[in-house]
Amino acid sequence: MTATDELPQGVREALRAGRKLEAIKRLREQRNLGLKEAKDLIDTYLRQHPQRGADQAFREESTGGRQLVIIVLGLLGWLVYRYLT
Repeated sequence: MTATDELPQGVREALRAGRKLEAIKRLREQRNLGLKEAKDLIDTYLRQHPQRGADQAFREESTGGRQLVIIVLGLLGWLVYRYLT
């Protein structure tokens, strides 16, 4: 078993939630690692478990989509207000 398979539960939970920076911070604190060491372990874990990266990419895409919808709805609301009043 490699070191990345033994990531602490809190680190894995942060990764599942798409919070990579928090996962690195927790790993550094719990294992007393340097920044590069912790980042490398997290990156290795994500390469070995590609579904984690896919989950994060989906969340990032859906966030961007929501922002676009809000902008379009705001613009439509403004246009309706502008031309109907």
